[in-house]
This record gives sequence, C-alpha cells and structure tokens, in this order.
Amino acid sequence: MEKRLKKCPVCNISLEIREFYCPECDITLRGRFVPSELANLSLSQQEFVKIFLISQGNIKEVEKQLNISYPTVKNRLNEIVSLFSGQVSVGNKISDLLNDVDKGSLTAEQAIKIIQEKRDE
Repeated sequence: MEKRLKKCPVCNISLEIREFYCPECDITLRGRFVPSELANLSLSQQEFVKIFLISQGNIKEVEKQLNISYPTVKNRLNEIVSLFSGQVSVGNKISDLLNDVDKGSLTAEQAIKIIQEKRDE
C-alpha cells in the first residue's frame, strides 16, 4: 500500500488533491477532490480497519492477526472511532503500550514502531 503525502513538506499544511491521472487512457482529471475519511487514516490504522472488517469485528481474531493484546485492540479501535466522530479519545496510549510490553504481548520494537507512526501522522 502506498503512503499518500498528506502535509506539505515545506510548510506542513494539509495538501489538497487537485489532479488524477490514468496512465492507461492518458486522461487527466483536474478539480478539488476530497479524500474519504478512510484515506486520512495512517497506514497502520488502515491495516487495522482492514483486519477488523475481515475478522467481522471479532476482537480475539484481531488480537491473533496483529499479535497484540485485547487492550491494544480496544485502544486502536477507540482511536479510529474518535477520529471519525471528532471526539478526543480517552486514555494514556503510551502507558497502554508499556503495559503490553510488560505483559509480553508486544515487543519493545513494536511499541517503538507504533509511537513513531503516531509521530508521523
């Protein structure tokens, strides 16, 4: 999956989609295009939503697929719900990650990767 550039690398303002191009028929569409709410999710959030939907919302299956704990699944789900609803998510995510590392359900490297992905959003 490609990572879509969301912010201007110079001024850090959100970018607009103004053009689509089809290499097959060599047509270009210009205008102001609004991405879907799903497109605004980070790659890891998109992957989570994909696995959540494929597993039909079965949290135990999501735990197995992503090799993460139940609280981490719930936290990620709450985070995505809060993005869609516009409400601020409650909870200390770093302490949740540290608890998962402490329990052995998440490695330190996985926790670092999650934190880095958060910073890149």
